[in-house]
Amino acid sequence: MYNYKSSYHAPSILYETGVYEHPEDWEFYMHDSYGRSYKARSISTDGNSISGVIQSVEPIELPEKLSRNQFHRRNEVHVFVNDQKLVPEKRLELKANDVKEVMMYTHPKNLRLSNPESKTDSGLQIVLIGSLLIAVLAGLWITQQVTNAAAGCYIATMAYGSYDATEVLILRKFRDEKLKKTFLGRVFIANYYALSPFLVKFVKKTGIAEKFIRRRLDRFVQRLKEKHNW
Repeated sequence: MYNYKSSYHAPSILYETGVYEHPEDWEFYMHDSYGRSYKARSISTDGNSISGVIQSVEPIELPEKLSRNQFHRRNEVHVFVNDQKLVPEKRLELKANDVKEVMMYTHPKNLRLSNPESKTDSGLQIVLIGSLLIAVLAGLWITQQVTNAAAGCYIATMAYGSYDATEVLILRKFRDEKLKKTFLGRVFIANYYALSPFLVKFVKKTGIAEKFIRRRLDRFVQRLKEKHNW
């Protein structure tokens, strides 16, 4: 059954293997004693403390259980500090005694597990989304490499009508700031580089950019905007 309930933990959970070794897998929020919440970025841990750059106040609701359309929030970590002053755009370092408690929807050891609600549907969604990403990112890469305008438009620019469209910029940002920073992401990029010529020919031949790709890209881009505040 789908089950991502909020669970509260002692500060020590921040130094467990899943968080300590892979802070990039989590979305961190800091909460002060006045009830204000802040998004945190550039998180690092050393086994005894956790630090990150605090961004501006960002109100956020913390449901007792995530709904199906909130599945993307399953990797959030909410750190409630004691009396530490949170200053936006300043790096904050917290030791265990600076933290009151930690709220998470997923235990560190379970973060990488797929949604157990429907393995078949999840697998199909992964295949579809992966195929779309391959096509889109291949188009972005080729567009960057091709200097001859006569070569035509590719994937994302065909879908959105401009290489500088907001959606295209967000997809490039996802590639550069997320995919390139992980081993699996780099493997993924290497594969779509190899497949890109075939994908571009297929898209141009079938003319599905507007009918198929854009509708699905819109949903994916919206999720990226909501998740990363882009």
